[in-house]
Amino acid sequence: MVSALALVLAASAHPLHSSLTTVVWRPETHTIDLAVRVFTQDLQDALAHRTGTACDYARAVLTLRDAAGTALSTVSCTTAREGDVTWIRMNAPAASPRGVRLANAVLFDTFPDQINIVQASLDGRARTVLFTRGDGPKALT
Repeated sequence: MVSALALVLAASAHPLHSSLTTVVWRPETHTIDLAVRVFTQDLQDALAHRTGTACDYARAVLTLRDAAGTALSTVSCTTAREGDVTWIRMNAPAASPRGVRLANAVLFDTFPDQINIVQASLDGRARTVLFTRGDGPKALT
């Protein structure tokens, strides 16, 4: 016989662990904006295993580097919950979008089947990049 708790847990689970990150170059401010959409429950599961905020977590698992390989540090971060998803928005100063590389390990530490999709618009054209567990940094331009 299936317990009521098991039914509730099965109903609240979703079959695909994924995130969507948009990366946009803002030439007027020389910044790169990142917006990460994750399922709120997945983010809560990840945060349960570490200290810090959702922004601390995002800064640890998302890294931007310029063409010379220098890390681009985010200067602001906000979170907003919308229904069953949470948006984490960050931006980083950058001299140029050329040669920018991103490593995206969002939720890889929590779910073995995690898939992270990145939609980048840094050089006037759109590009989609897929990250799976074990992937290193990838070029966005």
